[in-house]
Amino acid sequence: MPHLSPLNWILTPLMFWLLLSLLSSILWWSQTPSFPPLPTSFSPIKEHTWKWS
Repeated sequence: MPHLSPLNWILTPLMFWLLLSLLSSILWWSQTPSFPPLPTSFSPIKEHTWKWS
């Protein structure tokens, strides 16, 4: 099926970069155990958007 070749050339690097970024983020999160949890780190952003809305 030659018509799938252009799509394959687009999806293959995309999946590669997606897996690579996912792996690097998992490694980064495992190396920083003292990092604050996500809900508390996003709390000021929620308050900021709530004041503007």
